Amino acid sequence: MKIYLSRASVSMADDVIAPHPREIEVPDGTSIKDIIGIVAHSDYLPSIGGGRATWSVVSNVPLAVIAQQWSEPKTFFMLSMKLLDIQNGVLRLHFNYHAQIDPEITYQILSQFNLKSVFVAT
Repeated sequence: MKIYLSRASVSMADDVIAPHPREIEVPDGTSIKDIIGIVAHSDYLPSIGGGRATWSVVSNVPLAVIAQQWSEPKTFFMLSMKLLDIQNGVLRLHFNYHAQIDPEITYQILSQFNLKSVFVAT
């Protein structure tokens, strides 16, 4: 499965190549949770001084929060793949940068969005 990644910039110097496009491939059937974990443990998301960068991952809907100080991303719900942003067979994921906002606060805010019609109970 092909995945198209884009992300927000972390500084003005980082804006030169925004939105930082990258394509990766994962085996067909790889879960969204595993895909997010692969990206989180790669060099795609920059680290910041102080070690407290917070990111959210979206693909039509919020999928997870990634924090530089966490060992693993914190996902929201299991979703049907048909609800995600897939164009020409390519899954599109965007990573929003939330600076050094407490990742638990970011998670709480995003989890309160009224998107119940698209979520499947886990």
